Amino acid sequence: MKKKSKTQLVYDYIEELVISGEIKPGERLPSEAKLCETLAVSRVSVRAGIEKLSAIGLVSKKKGGGTYVNKPSSENYLSVFTPTLLHNTDYLELLEIRRALDSLSVQLCAKNITEAGIRKLAQIVEDMEHLEEDSEFFSLDKKFHLLISKYSKNRFLHNIHLIVWDVIQKALRENYNKVTNTDRIAEHRKIFDAIVHKDQDLAKIYTLRHLEEIIDTFVCEYNHESQYEAIKSQRRK
Repeated sequence: MKKKSKTQLVYDYIEELVISGEIKPGERLPSEAKLCETLAVSRVSVRAGIEKLSAIGLVSKKKGGGTYVNKPSSENYLSVFTPTLLHNTDYLELLEIRRALDSLSVQLCAKNITEAGIRKLAQIVEDMEHLEEDSEFFSLDKKFHLLISKYSKNRFLHNIHLIVWDVIQKALRENYNKVTNTDRIAEHRKIFDAIVHKDQDLAKIYTLRHLEEIIDTFVCEYNHESQYEAIKSQRRK
């Protein structure tokens, strides 16, 4: 296991204080000297860790001294939570979360989507059906599901979807690319048609089938790779 850098140690420590609620939005972080003493690191490491937290919008330095925890807003949900998830997320667990989130989003979308939203969704499906490069599918897939979450008209739900897709794009693309279901475009078309007809139940059914197919395909691929690695490990002994 790779050892954490001292800067990352500072970053993780402060992040945990904030997430756990030990230090609340608007409150000041411990002094540099206190952090140095607690973590047994130098001031350089403390400052570098705080700079990283400042860069993602979790904390801010104020004139007159001191660093304070920022109040959360819809604009910094991604920047605050994504870094933690990037190195702590299992793809299968994320797919299971997607199955629950997507089925809720698509029901709300079928209920609330506008004509303008339907036209945007139709264009994405059409682009999928005329796709020339398979590598371009990820971008369209992301747009499709994020547009559905947007038209759920539930901002908190949409923000969670943004985080999920940000994590997939930045840390789990290799796992995403393992799932090469040949029916995926047809599955998106069925979901779209159900939304157009405002059929919430059918939209949910097709979405669940779509995610379950992805999960089943990934599990089969994952198990295959695990067995292969086990055989290689045995041969080395």
